[in-house]
Amino acid sequence: MTSRPFRKAPGKGFGMYPDPVFHLQEGEDLHPQLVKQARKSGQLNLSNRGLVAIPDKVWTLMELTKEEEASLKKGVSLENAPEDSWWEHVDLTKLILACNKISIIPPQISNLISLSILDLHDNQLDSLPEEIGSLENLSKLNVSHNRLTSLPSGFYKLKELRTLQLNNNQLEAVGDDISELSMLNNLDLSTNNLKNLPPNIGFLSKLVSLNLTKNKLESLPTEISFMRELRTLDCNNNQLKQIPDEMQDLSHLELLYLRSNQLVRIPCLRHCLNLKEIQLGSNQITALTPDDIENIPNVKILDLRENRIKSLPDEITGLQYLERLDVSRNDLSALPYTLGVMPHLKTLQVEGNPMKTIRRDIIARGTAGLLKFLRGRMGNDQIEEVKKTIPDKGNVSPVPVPMSESPPVPDVFTMKNSLSVNLAKKGLTEIPLEAIENAKEAGVNAFDASKNQLTEFPANLVDLIPVLFEFNLSSNKIPQVPKWINLAEKIQFIELSNNKLTDLPDAIGELKHLREICLSFNQFSLIPAAVCRCAKLETLLIANNKIGMLDVSQLSQLPQLAVLDLQNNAINQIPPELGNLTQIRSLQLEGNMFRMPRPAILVQGTGAVMAYLRDRIPR
Repeated sequence: MTSRPFRKAPGKGFGMYPDPVFHLQEGEDLHPQLVKQARKSGQLNLSNRGLVAIPDKVWTLMELTKEEEASLKKGVSLENAPEDSWWEHVDLTKLILACNKISIIPPQISNLISLSILDLHDNQLDSLPEEIGSLENLSKLNVSHNRLTSLPSGFYKLKELRTLQLNNNQLEAVGDDISELSMLNNLDLSTNNLKNLPPNIGFLSKLVSLNLTKNKLESLPTEISFMRELRTLDCNNNQLKQIPDEMQDLSHLELLYLRSNQLVRIPCLRHCLNLKEIQLGSNQITALTPDDIENIPNVKILDLRENRIKSLPDEITGLQYLERLDVSRNDLSALPYTLGVMPHLKTLQVEGNPMKTIRRDIIARGTAGLLKFLRGRMGNDQIEEVKKTIPDKGNVSPVPVPMSESPPVPDVFTMKNSLSVNLAKKGLTEIPLEAIENAKEAGVNAFDASKNQLTEFPANLVDLIPVLFEFNLSSNKIPQVPKWINLAEKIQFIELSNNKLTDLPDAIGELKHLREICLSFNQFSLIPAAVCRCAKLETLLIANNKIGMLDVSQLSQLPQLAVLDLQNNAINQIPPELGNLTQIRSLQLEGNMFRMPRPAILVQGTGAVMAYLRDRIPR
């Protein structure tokens, strides 16, 4: 058997490469010791072994050999039980085939229905079989660094996927059915040949990280604004000419990478108040305006190198948390002296500009010397005046402040910037009328009064609730919800956890657009019937209550229900018919009083639980 050097993997896999104790070449089957280890641990690592085909034994791993069957027929006692006993076998849940020369995945992949992790990166695959869609428990899939040009329709049946790595292939398109992968948290499509994205990709509402770098994208769909949980968006090295204004609705976005595109202006990021880093280098941007600065008050890193910017406005001091600013290789002839008094600025890169007011030797001194020079060009009175314009805490910064320092009511300006009312952690026993009036004037669509001392649902919210898309009254002492809740015609998200609720009014069933409601840590003994009339409800969180029974006929009225959390209640029996609600992708039942399904079934995930329940339905 010839030895071969290790390859350095260009991509990140779910598992690295152990010492190849059992080398496999074409035509060889699995070593018996590998089979034993896989049966016992549920994991099989065949990475970096020079495989050109997957051994057939992988597909029949749990089937006994003739020798094992013969041994079993002789009878086994506890005293002479073999080390590899069949009753200790577990299904294969993790399969690593990375860094080989595999070109085909056979249809038998469908045999591995318990698989939750599949790593195929760095092979020679140019296609995937339709049968891959049978892996209903698969949560992590890595097929990066292959030769894939398209994905089979069955691929979009992998509805339990949380992490999907398709980078470094030759994909030219992604199907509309990408929206079916609704549980995805991380999606990597970088280094492919994508020219556009389907609008349906916007319905991946649980996506936290999206990597699209090194493609041929000329635009992004406006529906990307629906990715409410997105925190990292990487679109470096594409052909983007503009970014849709709707992207400003990505309120959780923290990292935005748009280097090496064809942008001529800074994107509108007005509501991206959590944004910490923006990379816009190597574009065709001609200006940084005061409005641009006002829209990104909490940014710490701003990269604008290799653009066509001719000046920086004095209002740049509004970026009070800015730590690193790169404006090298632009068309700047001067810098605002106010940069010298920015409190957190640690790195300022200005090389490669046609500076007329700053000598080269001063720039060569580095950031500290340059900032000292800029401060020196200002008088003491000017410095003090500029410092007064730099807010101590920031108008809309998410940085928490002590309660005693918090203003009792946010001003209209703050509300307009965030389109929300933030009254959380104020120790309130009622909502100030001034807050409601300011909110109406600002045109807000979100209301947060969580973690206060409210003993009833705020009555003055009746004038504001018709325009709200979401409200949060969690962690109070509210015993009931008023009947006028039906005025919330636009509401999509309701957070009422940690209160004293025992029921909800029938009027809540009139909320036609409600997508998510959280009722955990209350005193419900039943799932409120009214909630089950909200036809668009996708997420129902009602853990840590006193629910004793489930009415499947009510739950079946929710055709889009995908997430159901019933943990830590008093349910003594799970109706088998619950298994017929195949739209449910995440079902949490731990911490209840029932005996069946057993914990061993629950730990296998939603797919296994639902299959178990369906098998128990009388026929």
